[in-house]
Amino acid sequence: MPLSQLEVEVEIEIPFHDRAEAKSVMNALIPDNVDFPKGLSMKLFSRGSTIAVELTGKNIATATILSTLDEVLNHISLAKKVMTG
Repeated sequence: MPLSQLEVEVEIEIPFHDRAEAKSVMNALIPDNVDFPKGLSMKLFSRGSTIAVELTGKNIATATILSTLDEVLNHISLAKKVMTG
């Protein structure tokens, strides 16, 4: 397997102030959870006041994984900013 191709599993947990805030952010992310590059998938889990983002990829370029993760984190940040004013 070339060095630029990886098999990865990344899980990030993001805490929120409360369960309602976490749920609102998660609902805002669901429409973006489509049209991923071939070999890459994302799952979202709500764990009380925490959202877990699980990103898995097989035979996919490192740059694709990193840019997808960056985009998801930016969407979460934007959703938090919109909710807090």
